[in-house]
Amino acid sequence: MLILQSALLLAQAPQDATVPVLFEPGLISTAQVETSSTFSRDGKELYFARRPGKWGQGKSSSSIYRSVKRHGSWSPPELASFSGTYNDGAPHLSQDGNQLYFISSRPSDTGETSADIWITQREADGNWGTPRRLPSPINSPFTEYSPRTDAQGNLYFASTRPGGYGQGDLYMAKRVTEGFGIPINLGTAINSDLGEWNLGINGSGDILVFEASQRAENLSSYGDLYISFKVAGQWTPALNLKELNTTGSNLYPYMTPDGDRLYFTSSATLESTDTNIFSVAFKPLVSQYRKRATSKGQ
Repeated sequence: MLILQSALLLAQAPQDATVPVLFEPGLISTAQVETSSTFSRDGKELYFARRPGKWGQGKSSSSIYRSVKRHGSWSPPELASFSGTYNDGAPHLSQDGNQLYFISSRPSDTGETSADIWITQREADGNWGTPRRLPSPINSPFTEYSPRTDAQGNLYFASTRPGGYGQGDLYMAKRVTEGFGIPINLGTAINSDLGEWNLGINGSGDILVFEASQRAENLSSYGDLYISFKVAGQWTPALNLKELNTTGSNLYPYMTPDGDRLYFTSSATLESTDTNIFSVAFKPLVSQYRKRATSKGQ
């Protein structure tokens, strides 16, 4: 079974807290393609993206699904109320749970059809309202990826827009009274002349985990996960999270608000035809990599 192949040797060393575990096999992680998880602050509501077909093959659309935890068990995933018609992915719940950001190529009133950042607001009855596309300069005629927010509401995302250092760069836009400020490139400690794509940010905005492709130290040319720390207002040069990466695709990191766990998407090898969601104890990794981080670089 492909799920078992993509389990990153999960049966190994169960006493090692930094060994990833497959998240809810057969229910959330299945033979379909699952990516990009996000949880409510209390850990009882989950959104993730799923699409049929095989990873890296075909052009089937993904949709966003919801599952809730009741009496210690996750419910069978259901299609989110705002998804299912267009190609939607990379969901992200705000810290207060009242906004859900996601990427979609759905039509907009501006006529833009590239993959952009959209947002839906939770209404008084708990349901999601009509999604709206974030305006320029957050979105561009190019592709945006992986929206995430910190506890202050600042927005982090990736984009292929011109003016960056490489194929795709990571940006941050500060939360202001009316929306967001001008996106700021996160600099060369994070971005390179290659590709930086999906990301996760902690609540205080000083730990960043992201996917980078084609770097010399990568185990996978498709994408490895890296970590960086903000020290005295600057990001430390990113370090490869070697314990988590495979020769396949490693992407869509998400840190729980309490910092206990890191969720991410992975495939076992370049030949793997599905991806699944994994989780790992995050605090031991933070402690280990913080000791190795330096404040050199921008």
